[in-house]
Amino acid sequence: MKAVKINPIVLIIINIIAPSMYIFMSGKYLQIYLLVFASALFILMGRFKRLAGFWVVYALMMGLYYLTMQSKGTEFLGLFIIVIVQSVPCIALATILVTKYNSAQLLSALETMHIPRVLVVAVTITLKYIPTFRREFSYITESMRLRGIGFTWKQPVKSFQYFIVPQLFRCAALAEEVTAAGLVKGIDAPMRRTSYYEEKVTFIDALVLIVFVAGLAGGFVWKQML
Repeated sequence: MKAVKINPIVLIIINIIAPSMYIFMSGKYLQIYLLVFASALFILMGRFKRLAGFWVVYALMMGLYYLTMQSKGTEFLGLFIIVIVQSVPCIALATILVTKYNSAQLLSALETMHIPRVLVVAVTITLKYIPTFRREFSYITESMRLRGIGFTWKQPVKSFQYFIVPQLFRCAALAEEVTAAGLVKGIDAPMRRTSYYEEKVTFIDALVLIVFVAGLAGGFVWKQML
């Protein structure tokens, strides 16, 4: 099966709408629906390894939730875990935005929505900063390992300090570097940029959004029937 390319705007819209729907509809229905919907998107996009990881994380967290709810005195922890579990499908889809699309693709897609330039710049830089931050964090842990410094629960504050202090210094430098890279690509240009990538809304994108909205509508009907 050939992998389907989905416009990043579709994923952004889904991640904006889906979490807010827990306010208006049954949490159980929405949790199951988003789980199935996200899995279907992973299959369509050919992200089978990420889908497997997504299901493993979801299964482990659900197991931990049921375990805490069965034990006396840990019910409050179970309620905290289920909130995170409900966010897992959205987080999984957000990882595709961060890993699959480059900044040029995101810019091209966002500019088709005719949203304020300031918002386009902020969203693009934020999404591309996340993988950079993760890479820098791995560099710090590797440097600590080479120096024989490891995390220990005997001195958690000191161990945390070894992680956070270098990361804070790197964050300031990385923010400037990522912003400068965007400026070089004309991210702040007052006119519409030309791009190698033409991220247009296709029939598949429209179909995905229609199915998503139809599923949410079904949730409202489900809530009224209860």
